[in-house]
Amino acid sequence: MPAALSLDPGAIAARLDDARAETLRFVEDLDDEALCAWPDEGFSPIGWHLGHVAFTEAQWLLGQCAGRTELFEPHVRAWSQGGCPKAERRQQPPKAELLGYLARVRDAALEVLPDLDLEGDDPLQRAGFVGWFVEAHERQHQETMAIVRQLALEVGAAPPPPPSLEGAPRFVAVDGGAFTMGTDGWLAYDNERGPHRVEVAPFELSGLATVGAWDAFRAGGGYDREALWSAEGWAWRRATGAEHPRGWSRDASGALSRWRLDGRLHALPADEPVVGVSFHEAEAFARFHEARLPTEAEWELAARATDDDALGGDRSGPRPEAAGARRGNAWAWTSTTFAPYDGFEPFPYRGYSAPYFDGAHRVLRGGSFVSHPAVARVTFRNWYEPHVRQIFAGVRLAR
Repeated sequence: MPAALSLDPGAIAARLDDARAETLRFVEDLDDEALCAWPDEGFSPIGWHLGHVAFTEAQWLLGQCAGRTELFEPHVRAWSQGGCPKAERRQQPPKAELLGYLARVRDAALEVLPDLDLEGDDPLQRAGFVGWFVEAHERQHQETMAIVRQLALEVGAAPPPPPSLEGAPRFVAVDGGAFTMGTDGWLAYDNERGPHRVEVAPFELSGLATVGAWDAFRAGGGYDREALWSAEGWAWRRATGAEHPRGWSRDASGALSRWRLDGRLHALPADEPVVGVSFHEAEAFARFHEARLPTEAEWELAARATDDDALGGDRSGPRPEAAGARRGNAWAWTSTTFAPYDGFEPFPYRGYSAPYFDGAHRVLRGGSFVSHPAVARVTFRNWYEPHVRQIFAGVRLAR
Protein backbone atom coordinates (compact mmCIF):
# COMPACT_ATOMS: atom_id res chain seq x y z
CA MET A 1 0.00 0.00 0.00
CA PRO A 2 1.47 3.41 -0.89
CA ALA A 3 2.48 5.18 2.30
CA ALA A 4 0.77 8.43 1.25
CA LEU A 5 -2.60 6.77 0.57
CA SER A 6 -5.64 8.14 2.41
CA LEU A 7 -8.42 5.63 3.03
CA ASP A 8 -12.13 6.48 3.10
CA PRO A 9 -14.64 4.29 4.97
CA GLY A 10 -15.55 2.31 1.86
CA ALA A 11 -11.92 1.59 1.04
CA ILE A 12 -11.24 0.58 4.64
CA ALA A 13 -14.19 -1.82 4.64
CA ALA A 14 -13.09 -3.38 1.35
CA ARG A 15 -9.52 -3.91 2.56
CA LEU A 16 -10.70 -5.36 5.88
CA ASP A 17 -13.03 -7.74 4.05
CA ASP A 18 -10.22 -8.89 1.73
CA ALA A 19 -7.97 -9.58 4.70
CA ARG A 20 -10.71 -11.44 6.57
CA ALA A 21 -11.55 -13.59 3.57
CA GLU A 22 -7.92 -14.73 3.43
CA THR A 23 -7.88 -15.46 7.16
CA LEU A 24 -11.02 -17.60 6.84
CA ARG A 25 -9.62 -19.47 3.83
CA PHE A 26 -6.48 -20.24 5.80
CA VAL A 27 -8.37 -21.90 8.69
CA GLU A 28 -11.15 -23.44 6.60
CA ASP A 29 -9.74 -26.98 6.85
CA LEU A 30 -8.60 -26.76 10.49
CA ASP A 31 -10.65 -28.37 13.26
CA ASP A 32 -10.75 -27.50 16.96
CA GLU A 33 -7.74 -29.69 17.73
CA ALA A 34 -5.62 -28.11 14.99
CA LEU A 35 -6.56 -24.61 16.16
CA CYS A 36 -5.31 -25.44 19.67
CA ALA A 37 -2.12 -27.24 18.58
CA TRP A 38 1.02 -25.78 20.16
CA PRO A 39 4.01 -27.17 18.25
CA ASP A 40 6.47 -24.54 19.49
CA GLU A 41 6.49 -22.78 22.84
CA GLY A 42 7.56 -19.50 21.24
CA PHE A 43 4.41 -19.17 19.10
CA SER A 44 0.78 -19.12 20.20
CA PRO A 45 -1.77 -21.58 18.74
CA ILE A 46 -3.65 -20.56 15.61
CA GLY A 47 -6.93 -20.32 17.53
CA TRP A 48 -5.43 -17.69 19.82
CA HIS A 49 -4.40 -15.62 16.81
CA LEU A 50 -7.98 -15.68 15.54
CA GLY A 51 -9.23 -14.33 18.85
CA HIS A 52 -6.42 -11.79 19.01
CA VAL A 53 -7.16 -10.45 15.50
CA ALA A 54 -10.79 -9.81 16.44
CA PHE A 55 -9.84 -8.45 19.87
CA THR A 56 -7.42 -5.94 18.33
CA GLU A 57 -10.04 -4.77 15.83
CA ALA A 58 -12.51 -4.31 18.70
CA GLN A 59 -9.96 -2.51 20.85
CA TRP A 60 -8.97 0.06 18.23
CA LEU A 61 -11.87 0.53 15.84
CA LEU A 62 -14.64 0.12 18.41
CA GLY A 63 -13.02 1.09 21.70
CA GLN A 64 -10.59 3.85 20.76
CA CYS A 65 -12.70 5.37 17.97
CA ALA A 66 -16.26 4.88 19.23
CA GLY A 67 -16.00 4.24 22.97
CA ARG A 68 -17.55 0.80 22.59
CA THR A 69 -15.84 -1.61 24.97
CA GLU A 70 -18.26 -4.52 25.18
CA LEU A 71 -16.46 -6.62 22.57
CA PHE A 72 -12.92 -6.32 23.89
CA GLU A 73 -12.88 -5.58 27.62
CA PRO A 74 -14.18 -9.04 28.63
CA HIS A 75 -11.41 -10.66 26.58
CA VAL A 76 -8.30 -8.77 27.71
CA ARG A 77 -6.76 -11.75 29.49
CA ALA A 78 -7.71 -14.26 26.81
CA TRP A 79 -6.64 -12.43 23.66
CA SER A 80 -4.58 -9.33 24.35
CA GLN A 81 -0.88 -9.50 23.56
CA GLY A 82 -0.02 -9.02 27.22
CA GLY A 83 -2.76 -11.28 28.58
CA CYS A 84 -2.36 -14.92 29.54
CA PRO A 85 0.95 -16.77 29.01
CA LYS A 86 1.37 -18.85 25.86
CA ALA A 87 0.95 -22.12 27.74
CA GLU A 88 -2.61 -21.12 28.67
CA ARG A 89 -3.40 -20.19 25.08
CA ARG A 90 -3.71 -23.87 24.18
CA GLN A 91 -7.22 -23.69 25.60
CA GLN A 92 -9.43 -21.92 23.06
CA PRO A 93 -13.18 -21.86 22.42
CA PRO A 94 -14.51 -24.14 19.65
CA LYS A 95 -13.92 -22.95 16.12
CA ALA A 96 -17.55 -21.91 15.69
CA GLU A 97 -17.30 -19.58 18.68
CA LEU A 98 -14.05 -18.05 17.44
CA LEU A 99 -15.52 -17.40 14.01
CA GLY A 100 -18.64 -15.99 15.63
CA TYR A 101 -16.54 -13.53 17.63
CA LEU A 102 -14.72 -12.46 14.47
CA ALA A 103 -18.06 -11.87 12.74
CA ARG A 104 -19.62 -9.91 15.62
CA VAL A 105 -16.63 -7.60 15.85
CA ARG A 106 -16.61 -7.05 12.10
CA ASP A 107 -20.32 -6.24 12.00
CA ALA A 108 -19.84 -3.65 14.75
CA ALA A 109 -16.76 -2.22 13.03
CA LEU A 110 -18.69 -1.69 9.81
CA GLU A 111 -21.25 0.28 11.81
CA VAL A 112 -18.49 2.54 13.18
CA LEU A 113 -16.54 3.15 9.97
CA PRO A 114 -18.87 5.77 8.42
CA ASP A 115 -18.48 7.93 11.52
CA LEU A 116 -14.68 8.11 11.45
CA ASP A 117 -13.33 11.67 11.34
CA LEU A 118 -10.75 11.21 8.60
CA GLU A 119 -9.87 14.91 8.34
CA GLY A 120 -9.92 15.81 12.03
CA ASP A 121 -7.22 16.15 14.67
CA ASP A 122 -7.34 12.60 16.04
CA PRO A 123 -4.18 10.96 14.64
CA LEU A 124 -5.71 7.50 15.01
CA GLN A 125 -8.57 8.32 12.61
CA ARG A 126 -6.76 10.77 10.32
CA ALA A 127 -6.48 9.53 6.72
CA GLY A 128 -7.94 6.19 7.80
CA PHE A 129 -4.92 5.17 9.86
CA VAL A 130 -6.92 2.94 12.22
CA GLY A 131 -8.34 0.97 9.29
CA TRP A 132 -4.88 0.57 7.77
CA PHE A 133 -3.52 -0.48 11.16
CA VAL A 134 -6.20 -3.12 11.76
CA GLU A 135 -5.76 -4.55 8.27
CA ALA A 136 -1.96 -4.64 8.49
CA HIS A 137 -2.20 -6.26 11.92
CA GLU A 138 -4.38 -9.06 10.54
CA ARG A 139 -2.06 -9.55 7.57
CA GLN A 140 0.90 -9.94 9.94
CA HIS A 141 -0.94 -12.51 12.02
CA GLN A 142 -1.79 -14.45 8.88
CA GLU A 143 1.92 -15.01 8.46
CA THR A 144 2.34 -15.98 12.10
CA MET A 145 -0.50 -18.50 11.75
CA ALA A 146 1.27 -19.90 8.70
CA ILE A 147 4.44 -20.29 10.77
CA VAL A 148 2.51 -22.25 13.42
CA ARG A 149 0.97 -24.47 10.74
CA GLN A 150 4.42 -25.09 9.26
CA LEU A 151 5.84 -25.98 12.68
CA ALA A 152 3.01 -28.46 13.26
CA LEU A 153 3.77 -30.17 9.96
CA GLU A 154 7.43 -30.56 10.91
CA VAL A 155 6.76 -32.44 14.16
CA GLY A 156 8.44 -35.83 13.91
CA ALA A 157 10.11 -35.13 10.55
CA ALA A 158 12.91 -37.51 9.58
CA PRO A 159 16.47 -36.13 9.59
CA PRO A 160 17.70 -35.07 6.15
CA PRO A 161 20.15 -37.15 4.12
CA PRO A 162 23.86 -36.30 4.06
CA PRO A 163 24.75 -33.23 1.97
CA SER A 164 25.17 -33.92 -1.71
CA LEU A 165 24.63 -30.63 -3.56
CA GLU A 166 27.00 -27.94 -4.67
CA GLY A 167 26.31 -24.28 -5.11
CA ALA A 168 27.46 -20.78 -4.30
CA PRO A 169 25.63 -17.44 -3.93
CA ARG A 170 25.47 -15.19 -6.96
CA PHE A 171 26.18 -11.52 -6.42
CA VAL A 172 25.17 -8.41 -8.33
CA ALA A 173 26.75 -4.99 -8.03
CA VAL A 174 24.74 -2.24 -6.35
CA ASP A 175 25.71 1.38 -6.89
CA GLY A 176 26.10 3.24 -3.64
CA GLY A 177 24.99 6.77 -2.95
CA ALA A 178 22.80 8.87 -0.72
CA PHE A 179 19.08 8.16 -0.39
CA THR A 180 16.20 8.90 1.94
CA MET A 181 15.59 5.91 4.16
CA GLY A 182 12.27 5.33 5.92
CA THR A 183 9.06 7.24 5.28
CA ASP A 184 7.01 10.22 6.40
CA GLY A 185 3.82 8.57 5.14
CA TRP A 186 1.06 8.41 7.72
CA LEU A 187 0.01 4.87 6.83
CA ALA A 188 3.14 3.22 8.17
CA TYR A 189 4.38 1.84 11.47
CA ASP A 190 6.11 4.07 13.97
CA ASN A 191 9.51 2.39 13.51
CA GLU A 192 9.47 3.23 9.77
CA ARG A 193 9.42 6.97 10.51
CA GLY A 194 10.94 9.42 10.05
CA PRO A 195 12.76 9.76 6.78
CA HIS A 196 16.49 10.43 7.00
CA ARG A 197 19.37 10.68 4.56
CA VAL A 198 21.79 7.77 4.47
CA GLU A 199 25.03 7.37 2.53
CA VAL A 200 25.84 3.85 1.33
CA ALA A 201 29.11 2.81 -0.27
CA PRO A 202 29.00 0.63 -3.42
CA PHE A 203 28.64 -3.06 -2.60
CA GLU A 204 27.56 -6.40 -3.98
CA LEU A 205 24.39 -8.18 -2.87
CA SER A 206 23.51 -11.81 -3.43
CA GLY A 207 20.19 -13.38 -4.18
CA LEU A 208 18.60 -15.43 -1.43
CA ALA A 209 20.77 -18.36 -0.38
CA THR A 210 19.55 -21.51 -2.12
CA VAL A 211 19.19 -25.10 -0.98
CA GLY A 212 22.20 -26.02 -3.11
CA ALA A 213 24.38 -23.32 -1.57
CA TRP A 214 23.31 -24.28 1.94
CA ASP A 215 23.97 -27.96 1.30
CA ALA A 216 27.46 -26.99 0.15
CA PHE A 217 27.83 -25.11 3.45
CA ARG A 218 26.81 -28.31 5.28
CA ALA A 219 29.20 -30.39 3.19
CA GLY A 220 32.02 -27.94 3.90
CA GLY A 221 31.62 -28.42 7.64
CA GLY A 222 29.83 -25.13 8.19
CA TYR A 223 28.03 -26.39 11.28
CA ASP A 224 31.23 -27.84 12.76
CA ARG A 225 33.76 -25.04 12.21
CA GLU A 226 33.74 -22.88 15.31
CA ALA A 227 35.77 -20.16 13.54
CA LEU A 228 32.78 -19.36 11.33
CA TRP A 229 30.53 -18.56 14.29
CA SER A 230 30.33 -15.74 16.78
CA ALA A 231 30.82 -16.76 20.41
CA GLU A 232 27.08 -16.38 21.01
CA GLY A 233 26.29 -18.25 17.81
CA TRP A 234 28.61 -21.14 18.61
CA ALA A 235 27.08 -21.48 22.08
CA TRP A 236 23.65 -21.60 20.41
CA ARG A 237 24.87 -24.18 17.89
CA ARG A 238 26.23 -26.46 20.62
CA ALA A 239 23.15 -26.05 22.81
CA THR A 240 20.66 -26.81 20.03
CA GLY A 241 22.66 -29.32 18.02
CA ALA A 242 21.52 -27.60 14.81
CA GLU A 243 23.01 -29.23 11.71
CA HIS A 244 20.73 -27.94 8.95
CA PRO A 245 17.92 -25.41 8.41
CA ARG A 246 14.79 -26.01 10.41
CA GLY A 247 12.30 -28.24 8.64
CA TRP A 248 14.73 -30.08 6.37
CA SER A 249 13.75 -33.72 6.12
CA ARG A 250 13.83 -36.64 3.67
CA ASP A 251 11.01 -38.33 1.83
CA ALA A 252 10.38 -42.04 1.30
CA SER A 253 12.94 -42.12 -1.51
CA GLY A 254 15.56 -40.53 0.71
CA ALA A 255 15.55 -37.20 -1.15
CA LEU A 256 16.17 -33.95 0.69
CA SER A 257 12.68 -32.57 1.39
CA ARG A 258 10.66 -30.03 3.35
CA TRP A 259 7.03 -29.81 4.40
CA ARG A 260 5.10 -27.04 2.68
CA LEU A 261 1.92 -25.31 3.75
CA ASP A 262 -0.13 -27.42 1.34
CA GLY A 263 0.44 -30.25 3.84
CA ARG A 264 2.75 -32.30 1.61
CA LEU A 265 6.40 -33.26 1.86
CA HIS A 266 8.16 -31.81 -1.19
CA ALA A 267 11.60 -32.62 -2.54
CA LEU A 268 13.81 -29.55 -2.31
CA PRO A 269 15.19 -28.31 -5.64
CA ALA A 270 18.71 -26.93 -5.52
CA ASP A 271 17.59 -23.46 -6.63
CA GLU A 272 14.83 -22.99 -4.03
CA PRO A 273 15.58 -20.30 -1.43
CA VAL A 274 16.38 -21.53 2.06
CA VAL A 275 14.02 -20.65 4.92
CA GLY A 276 14.15 -21.62 8.58
CA VAL A 277 17.58 -20.32 9.58
CA SER A 278 18.60 -18.18 12.52
CA PHE A 279 20.72 -15.05 12.52
CA HIS A 280 23.55 -17.14 13.98
CA GLU A 281 23.40 -19.56 11.05
CA ALA A 282 23.16 -16.67 8.60
CA GLU A 283 26.35 -15.13 10.01
CA ALA A 284 28.25 -18.41 9.80
CA PHE A 285 27.05 -18.96 6.23
CA ALA A 286 28.27 -15.49 5.32
CA ARG A 287 31.73 -16.08 6.79
CA PHE A 288 31.91 -19.42 4.97
CA HIS A 289 31.60 -17.43 1.73
CA GLU A 290 33.98 -14.67 2.89
CA ALA A 291 31.08 -12.25 2.92
CA ARG A 292 28.81 -10.62 5.50
CA LEU A 293 25.16 -9.87 6.09
CA PRO A 294 23.90 -6.63 4.52
CA THR A 295 22.91 -3.67 6.65
CA GLU A 296 19.26 -2.73 6.47
CA ALA A 297 20.28 0.52 4.73
CA GLU A 298 22.01 -1.50 2.01
CA TRP A 299 18.96 -3.70 1.63
CA GLU A 300 16.58 -0.74 1.35
CA LEU A 301 18.78 1.06 -1.17
CA ALA A 302 18.89 -2.07 -3.35
CA ALA A 303 15.15 -2.68 -2.97
CA ARG A 304 14.31 0.87 -3.99
CA ALA A 305 16.32 0.40 -7.17
CA THR A 306 14.12 -2.35 -8.60
CA ASP A 307 10.43 -3.09 -8.96
CA ASP A 308 11.14 -6.78 -9.47
CA ASP A 309 10.03 -8.89 -6.54
CA ALA A 310 8.65 -12.31 -5.63
CA LEU A 311 5.45 -11.28 -3.89
CA GLY A 312 2.29 -13.14 -4.75
CA GLY A 313 1.94 -16.47 -6.51
CA ASP A 314 2.36 -19.79 -4.71
CA ARG A 315 2.04 -19.20 -0.97
CA SER A 316 2.71 -22.75 0.20
CA GLY A 317 6.47 -22.31 0.15
CA PRO A 318 9.36 -20.41 -1.46
CA ARG A 319 10.07 -20.85 -5.13
CA PRO A 320 13.14 -20.31 -7.33
CA GLU A 321 13.88 -16.61 -7.42
CA ALA A 322 13.92 -14.27 -10.40
CA ALA A 323 17.23 -12.54 -10.94
CA GLY A 324 17.32 -9.21 -9.16
CA ALA A 325 14.33 -9.90 -6.89
CA ARG A 326 14.53 -8.13 -3.55
CA ARG A 327 11.22 -8.78 -1.80
CA GLY A 328 9.30 -11.94 -1.09
CA ASN A 329 10.15 -15.65 -0.77
CA ALA A 330 12.05 -15.25 2.52
CA TRP A 331 12.78 -12.56 5.06
CA ALA A 332 16.45 -11.64 4.91
CA TRP A 333 18.46 -11.23 8.09
CA THR A 334 20.49 -8.04 8.20
CA SER A 335 23.43 -7.13 10.43
CA THR A 336 21.49 -4.18 11.86
CA THR A 337 20.27 -4.12 15.44
CA PHE A 338 16.65 -3.00 15.67
CA ALA A 339 16.71 0.59 16.92
CA PRO A 340 14.61 3.74 16.47
CA TYR A 341 15.27 6.24 13.73
CA ASP A 342 15.98 9.80 14.87
CA GLY A 343 12.81 11.51 16.01
CA PHE A 344 11.00 8.25 16.75
CA GLU A 345 7.64 8.66 18.46
CA PRO A 346 5.65 5.58 19.52
CA PHE A 347 2.23 5.32 17.84
CA PRO A 348 -0.50 4.22 18.16
CA TYR A 349 0.83 2.59 21.34
CA ARG A 350 4.25 2.24 22.93
CA GLY A 351 4.21 -1.54 22.91
CA TYR A 352 4.45 -2.10 19.16
CA SER A 353 8.11 -1.18 18.62
CA ALA A 354 9.68 0.49 21.63
CA PRO A 355 10.05 -2.56 23.93
CA TYR A 356 12.16 -4.26 21.27
CA PHE A 357 14.75 -1.50 21.04
CA ASP A 358 16.72 -3.56 23.55
CA GLY A 359 19.90 -4.26 21.60
CA ALA A 360 18.97 -7.93 21.30
CA HIS A 361 16.76 -7.93 18.20
CA ARG A 362 18.04 -7.93 14.61
CA VAL A 363 16.24 -6.42 11.64
CA LEU A 364 14.89 -8.59 8.83
CA ARG A 365 13.76 -7.14 5.51
CA GLY A 366 11.88 -8.13 2.41
CA GLY A 367 8.92 -10.36 3.26
CA SER A 368 8.34 -14.09 2.81
CA PHE A 369 6.25 -16.25 0.50
CA VAL A 370 3.24 -15.70 2.77
CA SER A 371 3.74 -11.98 3.37
CA HIS A 372 1.03 -9.75 1.92
CA PRO A 373 2.19 -6.73 -0.12
CA ALA A 374 0.53 -4.49 2.48
CA VAL A 375 3.18 -5.76 4.90
CA ALA A 376 6.17 -6.42 2.67
CA ARG A 377 6.72 -2.79 1.76
CA VAL A 378 10.13 -1.35 1.00
CA THR A 379 10.27 0.49 4.35
CA PHE A 380 8.74 -2.27 6.52
CA ARG A 381 11.03 -3.50 9.32
CA ASN A 382 10.68 -6.94 10.87
CA TRP A 383 12.69 -7.99 13.92
CA TYR A 384 13.53 -11.12 15.90
CA GLU A 385 16.18 -12.30 18.32
CA PRO A 386 19.23 -14.03 16.78
CA HIS A 387 18.31 -17.54 17.93
CA VAL A 388 14.87 -17.59 16.25
CA ARG A 389 14.68 -19.94 13.26
CA GLN A 390 11.00 -20.89 13.28
CA ILE A 391 10.12 -18.03 10.93
CA PHE A 392 10.33 -17.95 7.14
CA ALA A 393 13.75 -16.30 7.19
CA GLY A 394 16.61 -16.79 4.76
CA VAL A 395 19.86 -15.06 3.88
CA ARG A 396 21.24 -12.54 1.43
CA LEU A 397 24.96 -11.85 1.52
CA ALA A 398 26.88 -8.62 0.97
CA ARG A 399 30.49 -7.84 0.24
